[in-house]
Amino acid sequence: MNVQTENLQTPYYYIKENALLYDVKLLENALKENWGNFIMSYSVKTNSLPWLLTWLKKQGFYAEVVSEMEYDLACRLGYKDDEIVYNSPIKDRAVWERILLAGGYVNLDSSRELEWAEELAKTYPSREFKIGLRVNCLLDSLIPGMETSGGKRGRFGYCYENGVLGDAIKRLKGISGVKIAGLHLHTSTQSRTVETFGALAGMAVKIADEYALDLEYVDMGGGYFGGSPDMPSYPDYFGEICSQLKTGFDPKKTKLIVEPGVSLISRATTLVSRVLEVKEVPEGSFIVTDSSRVYLNPMVTRHTYPHHIEYAEGEASSRESRASQWVCGSTCMEHDKLFELIDEPQLIPGDRIVYDRAGGYTMCLAPLFIHYFPAVWIEKEDGSLFQARQEWTNEEYLQKNFW
Repeated sequence: MNVQTENLQTPYYYIKENALLYDVKLLENALKENWGNFIMSYSVKTNSLPWLLTWLKKQGFYAEVVSEMEYDLACRLGYKDDEIVYNSPIKDRAVWERILLAGGYVNLDSSRELEWAEELAKTYPSREFKIGLRVNCLLDSLIPGMETSGGKRGRFGYCYENGVLGDAIKRLKGISGVKIAGLHLHTSTQSRTVETFGALAGMAVKIADEYALDLEYVDMGGGYFGGSPDMPSYPDYFGEICSQLKTGFDPKKTKLIVEPGVSLISRATTLVSRVLEVKEVPEGSFIVTDSSRVYLNPMVTRHTYPHHIEYAEGEASSRESRASQWVCGSTCMEHDKLFELIDEPQLIPGDRIVYDRAGGYTMCLAPLFIHYFPAVWIEKEDGSLFQARQEWTNEEYLQKNFW
């Protein structure tokens, strides 16, 4: 941790610019080596911190948005309409039209968008609109014997197995001035294995062949592992993805679009908290910190958090160990217990607990519950600190409220 951070008020999120750049280059090089013709588009919903969106734009990223609000934010931060990828089951029609008119990327996901396409073509009879379709397929059927989605079908896109996708393709092919230019294969997967993404790429090849589609792009979406040394990384994923795509597409003619989110930023993000109090009970100690589960995992789906401890006074070896220490958050929720330290050195007020690879999603997802958004600090490439977001107070919370 940068020595300049020792006196910063906790809790706060911390982003290392060098680590961000590492994963950007890792992604970019994997795409260059395996495909060559690609667009990197960042998932705005993952983390919409304005500093981050602006920084990624400078690295050549497009913005992948799923709402009118995200689109407006991206525009305010300098993204042009032809630098937008629009994915959502409930798109705003005005935004939808603007992006298509500008030559941006729109992947359809509903029956009403098929109607919009017909109406748009009639309104602009001299134009050709290039449109994508989001594919819905059952992952577990693509790789028999491998539980990739827990047996549950995703709710997005046009279903391949029951013919709904085929009907959408037929309908769009019948519209003069509309070209099916792309397929969007983003699908939620529990496993996030390399084989799963390879199977999805193979699905794009299969659909294009089955329906005689001359595709200008394949959008593989996001959902990759990232930032963890014991998990697959971008070179693994895109080696397999591109190997499958090359069985049906020419990289010179078909772009590969990717939409990474947390896999791109998790290595660079941490949450820094401080021990405030130690409560002794017969069973051990409760370590009260100024952080909270809401900053790390508000939906309570995790019970382990990668972390390291920065001891305030002396070496850890000089402290007595305790059989059980429960690290707890600052809220009034009984379940705001983060993890247990077993037979570890006794923590004391002033010690800092740094949650590694934390905040990628929750920097913006954390609810405004009891405490508001923490500050965000950036460690720049040259080692200097930049505050990208001040801690929220009631000044921010009371905006647009009336009483």
